[in-house]
Amino acid sequence: MSSTNTINSKPCNYGCGTKIYWNKLENAYFEVFAKKKHVCPNRSKSSVVPSTNAYKSIYYNNKKSFSSTKEPKPKMSNSFELLQGSIKDIQKQYETLSDIVTEYGGKVHGSQSHIVAANNTLQLIVYYEVTTEGNKREEVKSKFENTLQLIVYYEVPAEGNKREEVKSKFENFA
Repeated sequence: MSSTNTINSKPCNYGCGTKIYWNKLENAYFEVFAKKKHVCPNRSKSSVVPSTNAYKSIYYNNKKSFSSTKEPKPKMSNSFELLQGSIKDIQKQYETLSDIVTEYGGKVHGSQSHIVAANNTLQLIVYYEVTTEGNKREEVKSKFENTLQLIVYYEVPAEGNKREEVKSKFENFA
């Protein structure tokens, strides 16, 4: 680094106007022309903020705290549902649950799947969260169960009394 042509310099972040570079051997910033360790006179002044011509974006230098401008996050309540059945059934159940959780201002976090060897069905545990205000977790669970009952009702063949049996069970449940 004997030549200034090979030095990648930049202006000092604290606005003193000195061109500096990082010296890997000394593990410190050095002044380009003086070839000595740079001690910025502005760094000790509390009112001087690093200049915005540094590599950081301007929002790092904004004196307002972004955390004070945001509304506080609501407290969340975690829960899960166990979905079971064929892949097609699981897909319908997952989409239904995801829509309901979103409707209640929550988020689905993830899932774990297992195949039950005895009957070759799939089990999926879906983890989600909703706000603790009111009774949202219980409302989500109730609405999900009611929706599953409707799905079962409309998928039951109309022949015989099967559909009427499911309908009466659903009406008694709801």
